[in-house]
Amino acid sequence: MIRIKLTVVVLIMLAAFSCKKEPHNKEASPNAIEPPNSYKKVEANEDIEIFAEMAKDCDQTFDDFFKRFAKDSVFQKSRAKYPFKYVNRFHDYDTQKDTFEISLIPKKEFMFFDFSKDKTAINNLYDKYTIDIEYYDSIVNYKWLGYDNGIRVTHIFKLIDNCWYLVEILDESM
Repeated sequence: MIRIKLTVVVLIMLAAFSCKKEPHNKEASPNAIEPPNSYKKVEANEDIEIFAEMAKDCDQTFDDFFKRFAKDSVFQKSRAKYPFKYVNRFHDYDTQKDTFEISLIPKKEFMFFDFSKDKTAINNLYDKYTIDIEYYDSIVNYKWLGYDNGIRVTHIFKLIDNCWYLVEILDESM
């Protein structure tokens, strides 16, 4: 019985002292991971935030930029100009007139748009849509065009200082 107790105590001691001790100071560890310091926040006022990129990932074609923008939520949030404009069109059937509601979306209300499944969206059971991309000199209109469902959303990207940014969303869905 004493032999079992002694064995258990020795195993506990080995487990406790064989664990690798990490330094408490990050600077002391050569493997410490530094948080990225790629953005510098400058506040203009409560509603408008300007982010000056220090380490830009620019000088890309729109297609190369969009591959990352489509699936990386952090990158997507960093590549929208705030406050960006969201324009929503409503049709008043009583007056037979279209009205537009314009909202300025601040960074804290930004929602991730998953563009990664756009190429297969026509195969959806519901909310089928296709993609149409219009290329201009420094503007790209990326459109979701619904298939018999009224979806019509244009994401407007603009080339600013050699970097692509989402600057406006025009929702003309019915």
